[in-house]
Amino acid sequence: PAMPLALNQNYPNPFNPSTKITYQVPSNDKVTLDVYDVSGRLVIRLVDDVQETGSHSVDWNGTNSNGSAVSSGTYFYRLSSGKDTISKKMVLLR
Repeated sequence: PAMPLALNQNYPNPFNPSTKITYQVPSNDKVTLDVYDVSGRLVIRLVDDVQETGSHSVDWNGTNSNGSAVSSGTYFYRLSSGKDTISKKMVLLR
């Protein structure tokens, strides 16, 4: 049986200055991993690539797509692959 798309809770959480996000991809497919603020605005796209089946991880250092540090608060990270999407919440404490 194929493993499902899975998104793990970031660690550490809350975090400062950086956190690790791990996830599992069920098949070779295009994967995106985005971070959003509480208003739903895209902060940064961490992954935008075709990835192989299996486990992957990415570190986020609390910056936006311009490289500027974002403020303390709650952020949402969203993993998408194929037709599946999973979101989780994380907290940045500066």
